[in-house]
Amino acid sequence: MLPIYPHSSRHGELARKLRGVAARTRASIVFVTTLLACSASATSVGIDPLDVVRQVVAEKCASCHSGQGPGPFALLTDGDLARHGPTMVRAVETTLMPPWLPAASASGLRDECRLSTDEIAAFRAWKAAGFPLTPRGENPPPDDRLAREPPAPTLTPTAGSPLTVEVARGWFPNPQDPDALRSFAVALNNEHALRIRGWHATRDASSAAARYNLLVSASPAALELDESDPGLGYGRLGDLADRTSGSAGAIGVDGSFELPPGFALEIPPRATLVAEVITSGKGRPLDAGAVLRAIPATANDRVVRDFCVIPGRSAPAIRADASVRVTTEPLDTTLDLVAIVLRPDMRARAVSVRRIDESGVESPLVEIPNYLAMLDRGYVFATALQLRRGDRIRYEVTFDTPNSANRATPVAVLFTALPLDDPRALTASAPAIATTPALATTTPVRVLATATCAPLGIELIAVDGADNFRMSATEITQQQFSAVLRRNPSLFHEGDEHLDRPVDSATWFDAAEFCNQLSVRAGLPIRYELSSIERDSSARITSALVRVNPTNGFRLPSEAEWLRGACTVNSSTVQSLRIDLDVEKEAWMSPWAQNISHAVATKKPNALGFFDLAGNVWEWCEDAWIDPTSSGPVQRVIRGGAWCDLPAAAACDFRSGIPAGTTNSPFGFRIAIDGLHATRE
Repeated sequence: MLPIYPHSSRHGELARKLRGVAARTRASIVFVTTLLACSASATSVGIDPLDVVRQVVAEKCASCHSGQGPGPFALLTDGDLARHGPTMVRAVETTLMPPWLPAASASGLRDECRLSTDEIAAFRAWKAAGFPLTPRGENPPPDDRLAREPPAPTLTPTAGSPLTVEVARGWFPNPQDPDALRSFAVALNNEHALRIRGWHATRDASSAAARYNLLVSASPAALELDESDPGLGYGRLGDLADRTSGSAGAIGVDGSFELPPGFALEIPPRATLVAEVITSGKGRPLDAGAVLRAIPATANDRVVRDFCVIPGRSAPAIRADASVRVTTEPLDTTLDLVAIVLRPDMRARAVSVRRIDESGVESPLVEIPNYLAMLDRGYVFATALQLRRGDRIRYEVTFDTPNSANRATPVAVLFTALPLDDPRALTASAPAIATTPALATTTPVRVLATATCAPLGIELIAVDGADNFRMSATEITQQQFSAVLRRNPSLFHEGDEHLDRPVDSATWFDAAEFCNQLSVRAGLPIRYELSSIERDSSARITSALVRVNPTNGFRLPSEAEWLRGACTVNSSTVQSLRIDLDVEKEAWMSPWAQNISHAVATKKPNALGFFDLAGNVWEWCEDAWIDPTSSGPVQRVIRGGAWCDLPAAAACDFRSGIPAGTTNSPFGFRIAIDGLHATRE
C-alpha cells in the first residue's frame, strides 16, 4: 500500500475519494515544528530530509499536482515521489517550483509557497542520499488530526441548497492555444443579499483552466457575458459598466480565493456570477469547467469594497517604451487593504503595485519581476495593511514590446475595508445603489450675483421657491475663468475674441480652485481645502487631497441640485425624469455642434432660465461618483453631455463618474451658492 499525503481543507473532496482506495501506512508526514526557526540545514539538526520533502509536497505542491490542477503529474504517493524525485529536485533548486510570482510585498502574503533555504537543503540532501523513501528513524504513529477533513463549507442563499455553481462546463478550448480566454455567466437566483468569504473551485482532472477571474453584479447586462462571446484577450470580456473582472476574486492554481477572517464579499440580490476563464492548451482536448462553491462568512465580518486601478480611468496613463503606468489621486480616507487581484494582460512581463505616501516615499504592495499569467492568482495579505489618507497607488506593467504596451489596458483590483475604529465600518456593509432624488417642478426666480461677482457677469438663478440655493445661469466662460485664476486651460479658444465659450479641459480641482477664489473675493469661507497639489505644465491641478467643508462659500452644484435645474418630473417616479428641452434648439450636441464648443447662451434657455445644461461641455458636480462597490480614489460626477455627444447623454437618468484630475476638452462646470448670499432683482 502507498501512503496518501494529506491535503488542506481546500482539497477535502479529493482526499476523501483517495482515502477509500489507499491506506496511510508507513509514512505519515511529520510536521517539523522547529524547521522555520532553525537557521542550520535540515540534516544538521537531526531532521530527516524525507520528512521535510513530504511536508513540502503536502503543503506546497499537492494543490497543483493532485490530478485537479495544472501540474503535469501527480504527487500523492511514495510511488509518485520515486518516479519524479529528480525532476522535483531540479525544479526546487532552480526556484522554478513551487510557482510563486511575487518577489516583494508590503507585508506577508497568505499561502506563500516559496521555499526556505532549509527546505531547499532538505531536497538536496534527499537527492544526495539517493532519493530514499524510508525515513531514517522509526515512523511516529499516524496523527488522526490529519485524517479528519473539515466539513465542506456551504452557504444557503435561500431556504434550500448551498450556493454552488458550475462554470465553463463543456468548454474544450483549442488544445494548441496557449492563451485562451472566455467569459461565462450564471444567474445565482439569490433572493437576499449574501456575505461570503470567497470561493473554492473544484476542477476536473487535468483541467485546461489555469485561472478564474470572477465578478458578481446585479446588472441584467451581466448575463450577456457568457460563452456566446467568441473574443479572445481581455478587452471587455468579463467587464461591465459598474464592475471589472476580478472584483469578486481570482482563483488560481491553488483552487481558492478566500479573504481572512473578519472580512467578507457581499453578493447583491438576484445577482449574476461571471467567470472569466483563462486556459492553456495541453495538446489534447480538455474541459475547462469547474464547480465554484462559496465559502461562508459571518454577519460581523467587514464587507470589503474593491476599487480598480485602470490607466485612463483612474488617472491618465503614462506609456513609455514598453510600459504602462498610472498613479491614482490621493485616498480621501484611511482603509485596510486585504487583497489584490491583478489583471495586467497575458502579454505582461513584469508587474508592480506600489504605495506612495504624502511625503513621496514609495513602498511595494506586490512586485512581480517575472510575470506569467498561467500562474497568477489573487494575493491575500496575512494581516490587513493600512492605507492612509493621502496615499496614492502606483500601478506599472512592463511588456515585451512597446506595441503590446500601447494595446493593453492593465487592471489592478484592490480589496479594502474601512478600519474598525471608523464608525462608518459598522454601517457600510450593505451596498446602496444610488438613486436620483425625486424632484419637484418649481417656479423660477431670477436673481443677480453678489456685488463681488457682478463684474464677472455671473448671473445666478434661484431654482425653487424656497431659495435655498442658486446656480449660475450659464457655464463658466473662459473669460470668467481666466479673470479669476489668470490662466485658460481651454482647447477651444482660437477665434473666440471675447472668450465667451465655456472653459474646457478644466479638472474638478480647477473648478474647486475657481470657487475658492470667488469666495475669497466675496469675503466668504472657502468650500474646498486642497492639499498635496500637483499641476501639469499648463498649471492645471491634476491631483490633490480634498476636504469639502460645510461652508456657505461658492461651490459646484450637487448632483441633486443640478438635476433640479435641468429636469422636470411628469409623475412621482424617478424613471420619468427627462431633460425638458427641444434638443437641437437648446443644446450644442452632435452632430450640429460640428465637434467644437460654442459661446454660452447662444441656444434657448430651458423653462427655468438655464442655458446649456444639456450639451456644450460636461459639467462637474461636487458629489463623488457613488459606486457601492468602490472605496478607492474619488471620482466625481459629471452631467449633461457635451458638444461631442449624442442627445441621449443629456438624459436625466444618464450619469457618469470621471477621475477628478481629467483634463479632456469636453469637461467644464457651472457654480452654485446658498441662496442667502445673492440678492433678488
